Amino acid sequence: MKNKNLLLFIVLSMGLLGIYYAFTPKPVAPPPAPVATVAEAPVQTAVAPAQNTTAPAPALDPNALFSFETPDLKLLWRKQDGSLIQAEWKQDGTRFFPEEKRDDKNRVISPAFIGIGGIQDGVFEGDPEVQSVNGTHEVRFRNALGEQLSYRIPARGHILNVEWLSARGTRLSLIRGLKELPKSQDGTELNPLHDLGRVFTISDKNIQAVTWMDTFKDPWYSFMGGKRKVLPDAAARVGLDAGMEPSAAQRTYFFAAIWEATQTVQLDAGSPGYFLAPDASGKANARLYLGPKHKPELEAFSKPTTQVMDFGFFGLVAKAMFWILVSIQTVVPNWGWAIVVFSVLLRLALWPLNNKTTIQLMRMKDLEPHQKALQAKYEKFGNDMQKKAEMQKELMAFYKKNGHNPMGGCLPMLLQMPVFFALWSMLSAVFELRHANWMLWVHDLSARDPFFVLPVLLGVSMIAQQMMTPATGDPAQRKMMMFLMPAMMTFFFSSTPAGLCLYYLIFNLIGMGQTWWVMRNYKPQPVVI
Repeated sequence: MKNKNLLLFIVLSMGLLGIYYAFTPKPVAPPPAPVATVAEAPVQTAVAPAQNTTAPAPALDPNALFSFETPDLKLLWRKQDGSLIQAEWKQDGTRFFPEEKRDDKNRVISPAFIGIGGIQDGVFEGDPEVQSVNGTHEVRFRNALGEQLSYRIPARGHILNVEWLSARGTRLSLIRGLKELPKSQDGTELNPLHDLGRVFTISDKNIQAVTWMDTFKDPWYSFMGGKRKVLPDAAARVGLDAGMEPSAAQRTYFFAAIWEATQTVQLDAGSPGYFLAPDASGKANARLYLGPKHKPELEAFSKPTTQVMDFGFFGLVAKAMFWILVSIQTVVPNWGWAIVVFSVLLRLALWPLNNKTTIQLMRMKDLEPHQKALQAKYEKFGNDMQKKAEMQKELMAFYKKNGHNPMGGCLPMLLQMPVFFALWSMLSAVFELRHANWMLWVHDLSARDPFFVLPVLLGVSMIAQQMMTPATGDPAQRKMMMFLMPAMMTFFFSSTPAGLCLYYLIFNLIGMGQTWWVMRNYKPQPVVI
């Protein structure tokens, strides 16, 4: 029965893990090394185009780029439409958006990011101007129609003020998508949205999000009536997940690009994307946040934007645990050791629950001889379902007489699953753990263990813990389960954040000590026949 409970726990756990995995962002490929094709930012203000020119300025190269940088950000625009196609977090060189990828034959296999901002209908002419205005830098795009797009960049910081002037009512593109995926010369689909995370809209109370790819393909459960997803309803705040991590198994975006507009944002399903139309005076204003998903910075921009910090289905539990972890980190400065202390405290909090699990297993060992005798009594009836039902009824009565619940050892383990998933979400999502060092080879608690040491130690600890628990059930089945579950968990944890592996390893080591203590002090109770 103990092995049946363990098997049930494994099946339910793997099912929950599968569901959780299915609804988390899928891995993306690492960004390539940047190609040095950007133009240098001008050091002096350029001269604005003459208003009374008799001939339009020559058309710009569609691929012409313009760059400008501050101590905090390096920004790259497409000159033709003023779209911001790349932003770099200069603190550690993280790029916000995907870049073009080519194969060994120099063929494009993934186009560069489409860009945010920029005008929907029309083109700019000449190089943008750069001016210093009240301690800020202003990059200004113009055209012969008198339209003007200005990005005002602070000397320090990552919140840009954007102004759009258009007498003819041309819309400013905030976030744009594609009507259909482009194709290469050999007919292969090229998806410039593939490496992006979510696109979202934020209200004062909630966030609506969808990945771009989900708007292009039917869900795997479409045969059950599932429909292709659509972009969320427009709101004053719209944005994208951002931040291309160097890991090939990226599952978390630690940065965001968020627009906050003063006018009404329009959702255009035909274009598709989010747009901002100028008011009656031909003017539109918005702010653009290009920074980390870190609560202090997000609140400084706009308090509702903290909702982009995705803590998963068990968000409330994860937020509470993160608060505890942050409190520990103020005393223990190293985040790795803070996780160790957190694991110890959580294991102590769950001590009574785990005590009950171990005691139930010990009690099962006492009852097992009588259980086997009862089962042997009904073996002669073979597969007679009526006799099997009688045996089960008699077996449950036997358990009841002895105050034993056969599910008692499984339920406490299942009750810990929300805690586990909340921790997984929390340790995978918080900016504080990004690139956080622990010691020795673990230099990033938010990424997987580069040498798989922690996952292997975790698997070994699970085997040791099972060897310590009371041996019940069929020996061959027990031996198989002793190695099957640890092998599956080692494989699973090999791709999870090192911080999660560290937490679970410490949790297991303390559990081994607890099992030893309970077994040492356990006093068998008489069996009632």
